Amino acid sequence: MDPLLIGAIGAVLGLLSAVAVVMFWKQILNWAEESLFPWIKTNIPSIESAVREAFSVLDDKVVTARNIIIGKGWKKLREYLLKQVITFQRQSSGEWVRQATSWVIKNLESGDKVPARVTVEEEIDWDVLPPDVRAEWLKRQKNEAQINLTEYRDREIMEMYA
Repeated sequence: MDPLLIGAIGAVLGLLSAVAVVMFWKQILNWAEESLFPWIKTNIPSIESAVREAFSVLDDKVVTARNIIIGKGWKKLREYLLKQVITFQRQSSGEWVRQATSWVIKNLESGDKVPARVTVEEEIDWDVLPPDVRAEWLKRQKNEAQINLTEYRDREIMEMYA
């Protein structure tokens, strides 16, 4: 087999492995905390601190890589997403409605770009409401809450790099 092809296959497999680690990092950490670390502590206590240190170093790398990927993705999305507002509203029936209104740049067939407003509305269960919306309703019977999602995510992305 061609050594160049073997190298290319190895590189692709390495990249896929790295992506899988980034995507499933929380689950990997949960597994390590619940299974791996206790097993090592019981069976090979002499390497416990080295294994935890290795996970710590890897965690820094994975979180940094994930933040870069998220930041680049958000930056690309913001080229087309001008603003998005989520409104939660309690209906007289007691049901809650989530309305997402997005102002986006739409590409026309002519190649022109124009702003467009897109609204999606759906009934949602109480337990799907954000905790602060539920708390406001329980404390003050506040029947409507609005979140500027683009502003919130922009701030969140900035804090990731701070």
